[in-house]
Amino acid sequence: MKTDNKRRIFFIMAIAVLILALSNGMRFTIPLDVINPYEYFYGTERTHFQIMNIFLGGAAVPLAALSGGYMLMTFRDHALVNIILTLVVMFFIALISVVFLFGFDPLPAIFLMLILAALFIRTDKRIVLGAFVLLLLLHIIVNGLMVILSGLNSPGDIIYSSIQEVNRFSSTFRSSDYFAIVGLNLEVFFTYQLSEWFMWIFGILPWTLLGIVLHKFNLAELFRNNGLLMISITAALLVGGIIIKMIEVISLDSFTAAEFAERFGGPLLGTGYFMLLFLIFNMLPEKLSGVFGAAGEKGLTVYILSNVIMAVASYGIGFSLYGEVSIGNMTFIIIIIYALLLVIMNVLRRYGIKSLEELSAVAVRKENIK
Repeated sequence: MKTDNKRRIFFIMAIAVLILALSNGMRFTIPLDVINPYEYFYGTERTHFQIMNIFLGGAAVPLAALSGGYMLMTFRDHALVNIILTLVVMFFIALISVVFLFGFDPLPAIFLMLILAALFIRTDKRIVLGAFVLLLLLHIIVNGLMVILSGLNSPGDIIYSSIQEVNRFSSTFRSSDYFAIVGLNLEVFFTYQLSEWFMWIFGILPWTLLGIVLHKFNLAELFRNNGLLMISITAALLVGGIIIKMIEVISLDSFTAAEFAERFGGPLLGTGYFMLLFLIFNMLPEKLSGVFGAAGEKGLTVYILSNVIMAVASYGIGFSLYGEVSIGNMTFIIIIIYALLLVIMNVLRRYGIKSLEELSAVAVRKENIK
């Protein structure tokens, strides 16, 4: 059981890292936050964006947060202070990535919410479930009803592309002035992320708590004993998430519809993906899941290295692909990078070579993972 749980969460985390990297890839391609993509893209490029946005938009971060919450429970036998110190170290590594590589990186927010969620790992499962439900209700009220009521049919509900901002982002990221790139990364982090810190609490923390809840209620046992029911729940989450995400496609340029689809359809999809990966793991041969498991076990290293490679590919300090490569091609590039890193992580694991995950206060011993 210990071995199965370890391999399962490493496999799920490996796929979560890939999905997060694919989601980040769109912002390594274009300044997505200052354009109306349905006005900016045409033809095949618009189709590629719609496909990526429907299946990844708003889903990648909840999936990573949920997986992180579930993984936290595998370290519950360690001292809480060591777990928190480990997360703090990883949080600062993520901050370094934000400054020097990718200003839109959601990883610092995920680690910050995991630090808060760590306080619940030894709490009664009913209390954790109650905290999740409370935060979910607040999320529905603050990020759902209030957004809809304030934006519906208002003159400011249309998304406009800011060509001036597009040119500023493109010229800076394509330049060889690395200090200008770092400065823009800092501006992006403070403008688009830190200024909406409350979104982290309502948009990320509930899913980290849900990961803890699913572990406490023994999700693996539920899949074993109630397979048909769990498959039905998984299908409902996936279909429901996609239907809500389609609202954004139909509305085209409505800010309210886009926000609603991302904040509600995305988390539903992310949870559905988590459940689906649980199911897929049960059907995969052990050797195949183990290959992916290396990328999950060393997930932070894979993620940071993928950002390093993408920064070199996109920015002027490297190949200057920012704004010049299509979303479809960027997706292909990220998959190739991930495959390469997957091979490297398996080599590192085989020869016991340490990576970023060992920069922690928790001495991770495989036999202690439950």
